[in-house]
Amino acid sequence: MLGYSRRQFLLAASSIAAAGKWARRAAARQSGTDQVAPHPTRPLPTITLGSTGRTVPRLGLGTAPVARLESEEQAIAILRRAFDLGVRYLDTAPSYSRGRSEKLIGLALEGYDRGEFFIATKTLYRNGDEARRELDGSLMRLKMEYVDSVQAHALSGDVDALFGPEAVLKGLEKARAEGLIRHIGVTGHANPKYMIDAIRRYPFATVLVPVNPLDVSYLSFTREFLPAARERKTPVIAMKVFADGSLLRDGLFTARQCLHYALSQDPVAVVVPGCDAIRHVEEAHAAVIDFKPLTAEAQAELEQHAGEARGEKDEWYKERKKEKGD
Repeated sequence: MLGYSRRQFLLAASSIAAAGKWARRAAARQSGTDQVAPHPTRPLPTITLGSTGRTVPRLGLGTAPVARLESEEQAIAILRRAFDLGVRYLDTAPSYSRGRSEKLIGLALEGYDRGEFFIATKTLYRNGDEARRELDGSLMRLKMEYVDSVQAHALSGDVDALFGPEAVLKGLEKARAEGLIRHIGVTGHANPKYMIDAIRRYPFATVLVPVNPLDVSYLSFTREFLPAARERKTPVIAMKVFADGSLLRDGLFTARQCLHYALSQDPVAVVVPGCDAIRHVEEAHAAVIDFKPLTAEAQAELEQHAGEARGEKDEWYKERKKEKGD
């Protein structure tokens, strides 16, 4: 094994095991013991993802919810159903269930063409060396030689910490030069002002922020951040499209309404709903297949309804106002 790194050796070993497992699954399919979901007759709408140059379907998948499922078999079945329906953008992170999200993606992708997928993971570290060590772990769990994007995750009042000779962006740039990552992104859901500051100081390939009808009621990314991203031609990946599920509770909204709302916002490129059941994936797929931009009046009605029915507590991920005396 002269000339091979430990990571390359482990990746090769896992690839051999994956090939054997896939061959067994293929044989089972031919014998009729393993049913394969048919491919959809109507393809998902696609979009070019800004400076990445990649064309991707507008429906992606947030993988934190599947990582919380107890059954690995169920989680993999959900992921593969999404793949068979055309989902190619996958949002993950090493912090999602202590790396389980990345591990599940690596397992679920066995037998699929890796080159078709845009895999976006994250780092919470602000130091370049720590982020690089974390990336090595992500690649091992994902069983990949590279990821399409690593995003500086959960940006809050620490924008300055991204910059500097030993900071995370320098570490990610080095990893990009080595071919371990293709692009650098940033995520945030605390306050739009931090994200505006970040994209004005660095040419991030993508940004991941909350976009939903409730968002406009408090610290609105839709109202404040999206215009700044549009000005800089930075594609937005929309997360929290259901306000972490609160907009679906008690039948307040349908998944279709929330997804159509998010996709109607410029420059939202891809939505990444979190799905923990096959039917949720299928509902999201059906909604995006039928997407037509909502009128301004329809958007305003959804926003008003969300604001009247839900409060700031339903967007727990946003920065809270400090009380006097704090």
